Amino acid sequence: MRSLLLFTLLFSFASCSTIKKLNIEGVKEKRTAFRVIWNKNQDPLHETGNLPIALNSPLIHDGILYIGHNQGYMKAYQLDNGKEIWSKYDDGAYHSKPVIYKDWVIYGNAKGRVFARHSLTGKAEYIVDLDAAIETQGVIYKDRLVFHTRNHKIFCLDVNTGKILWSYKRSVPYLTTIQRASKPLIYKDKIYVGFADGQIAAFSLEEGVILWERRLSTGNKFVDVDSSPVLFKNSILSGSINGDLVILDPDSGQVQRRLSYKVSRAPIVYNAQLLVPTIFGDIAVLDKDLVEKELISVSKVPVSSIVPWKGGLVVSSVGGKILMLDEVNFKVKDQFELGHAYSGVHGELELADKYLAAFSSRNRLYVFE
Repeated sequence: MRSLLLFTLLFSFASCSTIKKLNIEGVKEKRTAFRVIWNKNQDPLHETGNLPIALNSPLIHDGILYIGHNQGYMKAYQLDNGKEIWSKYDDGAYHSKPVIYKDWVIYGNAKGRVFARHSLTGKAEYIVDLDAAIETQGVIYKDRLVFHTRNHKIFCLDVNTGKILWSYKRSVPYLTTIQRASKPLIYKDKIYVGFADGQIAAFSLEEGVILWERRLSTGNKFVDVDSSPVLFKNSILSGSINGDLVILDPDSGQVQRRLSYKVSRAPIVYNAQLLVPTIFGDIAVLDKDLVEKELISVSKVPVSSIVPWKGGLVVSSVGGKILMLDEVNFKVKDQFELGHAYSGVHGELELADKYLAAFSSRNRLYVFE
């Protein structure tokens, strides 16, 4: 009895840090690709029943993770342990992902302001007001910074000063739109961007002059071209959620081919193949000639992001799971439950070396190793 009491007291006073792991013979710990090394609950204050949905994405650069807290703060965390490095109040939520330029992290918020901050200190280099919610990650090319805003407007800024060089306002007559925006693509001094009226347009980088425009969807509802145009074998690929995936000549805008996929996000190039995420929760695997090899069903809701990691493909959707697919047969090898009935990933997964970051629609930040 005395020995049992002594053991109990010693166990009670032992520091938690000294109790490493209890190994039970014959019981093996389940191995998973999704090992959470740290996480943050960034749910802003809200009324019960009025859930704030996160649309933004994290950015990883040089061992630091940047993420907007939708209470109005941009935050920088140490990637390997989650320690907060700096936090700056911007007075607005975030709908997109930051971008790095030299020693700065640049991003916009839902109140239409663009911030350029020093990546290590958070000190503001410049702040610019664009008057409408910034829906896309900024695109930087030859000292130019391009944003697409909620009011269907394109802004081109001098990335070093924040000075607005030109802007273009699109008239969108449709009342039924998804209210998201297409991230611009810049290629050979031309800007390619999709609009909520079902069209894609090409602009000159220098002056913002329209070079051509082309309708991708012939419907009259939800014709938005929200996925970012991508370059594949010297052609531009873009699609509408209510139309086809269209292959276009980048110089003339001439339609070269139409593929019957309703895309949820931009296709990605992987192992000389094109992976096309759809609004139906499928991923179409196309070969170099854009011939379908396989159609993989991974969800019942739109796919939001695909990234290669740990010798497989990690897939997120607006549903409640993140999946790991085998890179050869595309079968599900592992999964991570986001843990809430209304969880999903509306933004992008972020990858850096051995780390993977995900920000759920319920404002939960996860970093996996």
